[in-house]
Amino acid sequence: MSALKSRLAIGITGFPLVVLAVLNGGWIFNFIIVLAAAIAFKEFLSLKSQSDNTVLWILFGFVYVLGSLFCLLVLRDIDGLLGSYFTLILFAGVSVNDSFSYIFGKWIGGKKIAPSISPNKTYAGLIGGLVGTVFFVLLFSKFIFPLTVIDQCVFIIILNIVGFFGDIFESSLKRRVNIKDSSRLLMGHGGMLDRLDSLILTTPVTLFYVIAYYL
Repeated sequence: MSALKSRLAIGITGFPLVVLAVLNGGWIFNFIIVLAAAIAFKEFLSLKSQSDNTVLWILFGFVYVLGSLFCLLVLRDIDGLLGSYFTLILFAGVSVNDSFSYIFGKWIGGKKIAPSISPNKTYAGLIGGLVGTVFFVLLFSKFIFPLTVIDQCVFIIILNIVGFFGDIFESSLKRRVNIKDSSRLLMGHGGMLDRLDSLILTTPVTLFYVIAYYL
């Protein structure tokens, strides 16, 4: 199965289930996040090079992987308190941005952003992700949950720019040990850490914004 077909298959089957879990919240959502975090943390530990201090690497993993994903649980609780949908816009927005970046990057190609770190990342993909994210945020605000103009600008930046750096940072960790994917858990998608790389950075930034302006 090609990488594109694999992405489509997993996206079509997995995305609705994730959205349903986010909307329902409760123990099912918490269980999924805890399980995903545990798998991602295990994959992160495998990225340690021989020169890395084991204790410091584990501590870094607690903050980088577990700490960031724990923020998802807090953000979902805030949604329940406010009646908001910030967790949903985060999950769906990251997926939309990733999909548009992948499609535009494959379709247009062009100059690489950081070929030594992530050889598949192109400026065309980054712009495509931005276009998809802008349309997604505007449609989300109109049909699902009203966002202020400031909210819209902030989420566009978080989903496109912060998410991009989250992806690049995780790629740099893999390049240090010369591997392409954190694992082969998901066909054509790499490992759990590969799927959560953008969320790991965008979640705490989103949580900070929501706490600062809504609580």
